[in-house]
Amino acid sequence: MVLYAEDIMRKNCQIINGNTSALEGSKHMAENREGYIIVGDGKIPEGIVTEWDYINKVLSQEADPSRVLLKEIMTAPLTSVTSDTPMEKVASLMAKKAIRRLLVIDNNKLSGIITSRDILKFFNEYVEDMVEIASKFGTR
Repeated sequence: MVLYAEDIMRKNCQIINGNTSALEGSKHMAENREGYIIVGDGKIPEGIVTEWDYINKVLSQEADPSRVLLKEIMTAPLTSVTSDTPMEKVASLMAKKAIRRLLVIDNNKLSGIITSRDILKFFNEYVEDMVEIASKFGTR
């Protein structure tokens, strides 16, 4: 069985306008318990802001987050995959680029996001299933 990005991605992701202040963006992250903000216009993502961007580009620079815009601190261009990208390639790309979040974009529109946490959760469930199956044939 081959798994694809669409099988594990989180859907219904919100895109926040790049003219939003970093302060308002941080409130959005806290309210949604997410470590990222997808920045863009409408359904078209242009960049991503992560906790690291806040630390590196706002806090360490002693910048006033109410005066810094998300578009000024976002990481762009985006690294992304399409819904039909095999999970093997998704995981490999995330590891190679040392990123913890990967957007899923189809026809220039955001379809979802895959986080390293999503991948770990999926593979943990997979291993548990395999252990349960193996235990039925049990040697222990």
